[in-house]
Formats: sequence, structure tokens, C-alpha cells
Amino acid sequence: MRPARIGHNTLRDCRRARPAEGLPKPGIGVDGAKAIAEALQGNEVLKKLNLDGHELDLPKLRGTDPVESLDLSSWSLGPASAIVIASLIAGNGVLKRLHLGRNYIGDEGAKAIGGALAVNGVLKNINLSYNNLGDEGRKAIHDAVSGREGFELEMVLTSIEIDLRGNKFGDEGKKAIQDAVSGREGFKLEM
Repeated sequence: MRPARIGHNTLRDCRRARPAEGLPKPGIGVDGAKAIAEALQGNEVLKKLNLDGHELDLPKLRGTDPVESLDLSSWSLGPASAIVIASLIAGNGVLKRLHLGRNYIGDEGAKAIGGALAVNGVLKNINLSYNNLGDEGRKAIHDAVSGREGFELEMVLTSIEIDLRGNKFGDEGKKAIQDAVSGREGFKLEM
């Protein structure tokens, strides 16, 4: 069975024909991903799908090839892949841990994942760190899992590093800066 390679085959000629500046980057987009996700419901024949350069193992995501843990971190997955993943894990009764850290799912992908988490009571651990999530994505995930006993969510919204070495802050200035960043997740301050 050959994998479906949507992102790189169907749009190749379109990419060559368009001017380099001023037009949006080709891709299936959110609506296209939703259509693919809908088409995959009930489709047990397709085993692999490539939307962002990596083949998604559809049986493992569906739960028909049962695994308790999947690591899809650092695959450069975008919102389209996240939407498809969400549609498949929603009904997966086996998967307990999903690592999607260090991808690019953004708010649209996070909203889809949140929708899946809201209906999947088996998944207990998800890592969404470093995924370009904004307020909408964070809220979608938080709302989906808040109040779920035993759920582990790993999500670093932003990694911020500030290097203030070599400046001449007085004690009061140093304390003010340290107080301002105290307790902020993902924040590294060097003075």
C-alpha cells in the first residue's frame, strides 16, 4: 500500500507556476485538513498519510494497531496534521500518551486537539510544548482537560531568554526585574 502524499504531490506544479512574492504558500489549509479528517472516518484501508513531510501511521492513531504511547515530536507537523491526528485520536481507546512537542500546530491545531481531548477519556498525557500556541490554543487545551483527574499536560507556551549581563543595575533595579519575571514558566533571566 502506497502512502498518500498530499502536501508534496498535488501542489508541486502550482508551486513552480506562482510568483515568488505576494501569494500565500500553497498547502491544504484548515478546511482541506478537515475534509481529509472527515474522509478518514471509517476508512480502515489507508495506512499512511503525509501532510508535512512525515508519514502519519493511521492505524496507530486510530487505535486499530494498538499502542499506549506515540512520539511525534520534532516532526515539523503543522495545523493540518494536527487536525487529522485529532480526528483519529478522538476515538482511540488505547492511546494513553501523545508527544507532539516541538512542532508547529498553532492555535488551529490546538483547537482540534482540544476537541479530541474533550471526548477521549483514555489519553492521560499530552506534550504540546514549543508549538506556537497562542491564547486561543491554550484555552482550547485547558478547557478540554480542566477537571480531568490524572491528566498530565506539558505545555510551554513561550520560551523567553533575557540576557542583561554587563549592565549597571543597582540592587533596586535588579530586584524589580527579578520580581517581574519570578514564577513565569519558560523564562530564563541572566544578570
